[in-house]
This record gives sequence, C-alpha cells and structure tokens, in this order.
Amino acid sequence: MTSLYTETSVIGRLLTIFSAFFPSATKPTRYLLTWFLIGQLALESAPSVRCVYRQFLSRQTDKALTSYYHAIANEHVTDRSIRQALTAKALQIISPALWNEPIFLSIDDTTIEKFGKHFDAVSILHDHAHHGGKKFVNGHCFVSITMSVPVLKQKHGKTSIDYLAVPLGYSMWDNTASKLKMGADLLDEVMPMLRGRQVILLFDCWYAKREVIRRALKYDNLEIICNARIDSTLYELPTARKKGPGRPRKRGEKLKADDICRDPKQYSYYMNKLFVAHKVMKTTIFGDRQVHVYVTLSKSGSRRLFFSTVDPMALHMSIAWQDSRMLHGASSKEMEFYPLRLYKLRWGIETNYYEQKMFWQLSHYMVRRQTSIEHLMNLTNAAHAVVKMLPYLDDTFHAHEDDSPQELRHFLSWQIQREIIFATLAQKVQNGKNPEAMLKALRDMIRADDDAA
Repeated sequence: MTSLYTETSVIGRLLTIFSAFFPSATKPTRYLLTWFLIGQLALESAPSVRCVYRQFLSRQTDKALTSYYHAIANEHVTDRSIRQALTAKALQIISPALWNEPIFLSIDDTTIEKFGKHFDAVSILHDHAHHGGKKFVNGHCFVSITMSVPVLKQKHGKTSIDYLAVPLGYSMWDNTASKLKMGADLLDEVMPMLRGRQVILLFDCWYAKREVIRRALKYDNLEIICNARIDSTLYELPTARKKGPGRPRKRGEKLKADDICRDPKQYSYYMNKLFVAHKVMKTTIFGDRQVHVYVTLSKSGSRRLFFSTVDPMALHMSIAWQDSRMLHGASSKEMEFYPLRLYKLRWGIETNYYEQKMFWQLSHYMVRRQTSIEHLMNLTNAAHAVVKMLPYLDDTFHAHEDDSPQELRHFLSWQIQREIIFATLAQKVQNGKNPEAMLKALRDMIRADDDAA
C-alpha cells in the first residue's frame, strides 16, 4: 500500500524523513519501524505497541504483531544511530544566516515508574520530583541529551531568533555504569558532529562532577554553564609571587559561596528577581582553569551557585533574542552577567520530559527486555522530535511553527487518516470486484471529512 502514497503526500513526506533514521537496517526492518512511527502520529493516544498495531498497523500493512516486536528489538538498529540521525536533522534546520550562533546541549535524567517486577534493570529509585507523593518508586532511570538550535521566527511581522529544544534520545541506566559516565558518553556521540561550531553545555548540580567536566573540556569548541552545590569549594585567583625561593601558588584563598556576598547590598546586579554576584575564581572540579562564578540570592534568602567557562565578551551579539532590546548598546557590566541568562535554556529538556510523558505515553511501555525498552523510548522520542522540527524541515508545514507539538500531531493525525481513506478507496476502485469494501471506504471518508459530506 506504500506505493499508493506520493512523495508530496503527508505520509510520503513522513516515510522519507523517518526512513533516514535507519540506514543500517534491512529493508523489511526499515519498513516496519517507519510505519510504526507513522502509527504513533496517526493515533493521538498510543499507549503500547499492541495498541498501535490493532488500531492502525494491522490495517495498513500485512505484517504480524510479532514482526514489529522483532523490529523494535533489532540489534542492527542502534540507539546511537537514531540519536545521531536526529542530530543531523536538527543541524539541517539551522538557517545559513545563523551558522555562527551557539548551539546548546543539555544533559539530565528522568525516572519512569513501573508497577511490574519482570522488566530488565528495574529497581527502587529516588524520585526527586515525587509528584505522586512517594520519594522512592519502582521503575527505570534514563539519561538523555537535548540539543537547542537557533531558528528564525516571524513575530508581529519581524524576524527574530529563537531556540528550538530538540530531544536527541535516551540511554537506560542499569547499574553497570554511573549516570555521569552515561551522560559523558552521550556527549561523545554528538560532539564529533559539531566540529567548528560554538557549543555550550548546560546541566544541573548532579552532573557538575569531574567525570563529566573533564570529558567535556577535551573539546576545544565546548564551553560549560552549570548549576553547582552551594557548598562547593572556591579559590581566589593566586596573587603575584614575591621574589624568593619556591614555586608560585596555583590558587589563592579558600572560600565558600556564602563568603562572596552576605548582604544583598553587596550584590552588584539584579536579574529575574534575583540579586547576583559575579567573580572570576578557581574551583576543584575545573582543575587549574579559571571560571566565572555567579551567586544568586532570592528575596526569601536562598542562595544558588553557578559556574561558567564562557567568556561573556566572546558571545555572539545576536543571541539577544532573550532580551526585549538588542545588546549592541549593553554595557560591559550587563554583558558580564549574560552567561547566567543562558542557563534557562536547560529548561527545554524538562519541557520535553513533560510533553513525552503526558502526551506521548512515554511511560506506558510494556516490553520487558532492556534492548527493546531503549529502542522503543528512542523511537517515541524520534517521533516527538520530528514533529517539533517539521515546520522547519518542510515548508509545507511552515504555518505550524508556532503550534505546540501536540497541536501539530493532531493535524498530522487527521491528514494521515484522510490520506489512508482515499488510498484505500483508490485501491478498491482499481480492483472493482468488491463493492461492499468500496462502500465502506466511502462511508469512512464521509465520516472523517466534512467537506466530502
């Protein structure tokens, strides 16, 4: 039935995009996985593989349910290849005019609660969000990476720069490696594809450890902006050594974040309802490298600590999309605090978690083997990522760039079902031997399309 869809149809366009994610797969496996992704878009609720098969795939393909389970568990289709294919797609949507703009990577992890004990790698995990009122849950932990890329948007008749958070994929924690190593491995998958680009890595205090930072600092084009524990040890820059024997000091006086500023009047900047202090210092996890240290103080009295290796004066000026005015007239004092503003781009990875769990049934998987779980997570993530990028990948969907992924998915679902009805009708007309089937297709078309009625 695939031959009935032209390259200009919605299904034809999606087949072309999705098939590029599985270059190493055999033709039958690529066919099954591509249609599985389209099935997830066609059904606005797809809680399981069996549900997608019964409600959609069984009527569009002649393959059995077990064929889809085998395709999802296929070891020749690696999660790494899917993540790298999404990275390549995300780079395609960057306009040539924005080629010099920085790209942001975010690393984080999320917990998915499961009620069964027969899943691979299931364990008792601490849920730091504990929305259900429980601090510890039985489930899986997944480390993920998100890439935020610059895109051009039309707002009120004016062109502006915005950043689109594209989720690249997941890696399942199974107690054989630390989440720090897994996050660093995900970074190693992406960075070779970003040579020659200015890249800024964002993460919270959990990943502000030597294992991640040392791996990240191997890349000359990668800078870091991160949250850190408030009790992290800081050091003043060493003073000039006086003449005499001995080697020069590598570090100055040892301090804590609370030692930098104790009174709100000592904070030199006010931003987003926070008092902010800034100082260039050294810290243990960054070795001998100087870092920009930011300490924020809220009106309630809580303090937070941030580190940045970004030179504020080296940032590209057009990233002023975050401000209501351009930075061309900004003073050096205002630029000094600008890296801290960029940290809020890390929120894109949290938004992706929420959308995938709430609207894409990410936590409803019922497959048990670890390979199948990871593949299914990355396939669902790929469908969500493509929906986010589609208005920039294909001009046909350009009008939907301001829509949420859920709104565009609803539109795609309607278009897919509509095209399937017409393709089925065309196929039955060509056969001409089963009028009852043709009449049923016509009735389905009338129910689905008000214009036809």
